[in-house]
Amino acid sequence: MAANKRPPLVTWSVLRRLEDEFDDPAPARSFVRDFIAYWDDRYLRLVHTVEGGDAAASLDALLSVRITATMIGATRLARLTADLESTLKRGDLGAVAEGLPEMKDCAAATIRELTRKYVNTER
Repeated sequence: MAANKRPPLVTWSVLRRLEDEFDDPAPARSFVRDFIAYWDDRYLRLVHTVEGGDAAASLDALLSVRITATMIGATRLARLTADLESTLKRGDLGAVAEGLPEMKDCAAATIRELTRKYVNTER
């Protein structure tokens, strides 16, 4: 993904909408904290399914990441994951494996951003 065309790490308006849907920021913050807490497990599951050559389980793991990333406004991570889904649907599990380090780095940056600007702040 070209650096000048990359979406933001976090689209804050998505989190504001999620807070508005609950009429309370607490559930949205809890959802974000859960995303952060379970990220390593989600990523390891994806790595194991890709390394094991299980395309169906890999797709399931990618869908899980993309859906939750989309819900919390992790726009760049959601886009990267969608790109990996497309690659997998074309049957190129090797290219998915090659894309995992970029996904991991993006998730780490996203988690830092969410922690610093959302989880550890009061609104």
